[in-house]
Amino acid sequence: MRKHFCLAALALCAALLTGCEGDVSEMSSLTELSRPYLGEYVCERLLLAGEDVLPAFGELRLTLTPAGEACFSWTTKEGAAGTCRLPFEAQPDEGRLLLVRGNVRYACRLEEASVRLGTSLGGRYLYAQFAR
Repeated sequence: MRKHFCLAALALCAALLTGCEGDVSEMSSLTELSRPYLGEYVCERLLLAGEDVLPAFGELRLTLTPAGEACFSWTTKEGAAGTCRLPFEAQPDEGRLLLVRGNVRYACRLEEASVRLGTSLGGRYLYAQFAR
């Protein structure tokens, strides 16, 4: 039952983030123009309220596209699959990536080869770490 709750929690998170609206900021610095943060990242760590829920997944990926779209895609051990797409704004000079949902921006830590996301999900803390 705990595994089903975790999967439902991730699906709820994805549902909350879908249907996003918002504009991606114009990019002006040299770092922004080269955009080294673009590409595909694999989830290495996924915690929900301190519990490791990554083993429930066969694969969990984050892809940052040149069009300013972040795409989360996953498959579960049971074979279910899903995706969630939303706009993002990168602020590499500040080490941040902002996932955009309407007027709300969810801050992620952006490092050379990783993206780290932490947010509240139904009163429980969800932490994800993606790496190249």
